[in-house]
Amino acid sequence: MVEQLASRPSNISADAWLRDVSTRANVNPQIQGQKLTVSSVPARKVRYRTVSGEEMESVYVVSGSDTFALDFNGELDSKRPGVPLEKLNGYAIYLEMITTFRVELH
Repeated sequence: MVEQLASRPSNISADAWLRDVSTRANVNPQIQGQKLTVSSVPARKVRYRTVSGEEMESVYVVSGSDTFALDFNGELDSKRPGVPLEKLNGYAIYLEMITTFRVELH
């Protein structure tokens, strides 16, 4: 899923904004986070763990003041709780989606 988030205030750096957004956009505990670049703009990939033990991942991208979240949470069923995202169908497609994501510059 791709979602547009709140605009980055001009007085906050992109890195600080991405750290802030990653904690406000998803209240689950972060178990991993890394700074990266997507389509030549700053981004942050964050892995979360839900109360039930399932993982989800979001890549937050900021271009100018525009902020986007690219999310993957899989479709876990009750027979597969706690399966790492890398083992779920669709995760490879999600990673490809991230590499092809583009933000039109205004």
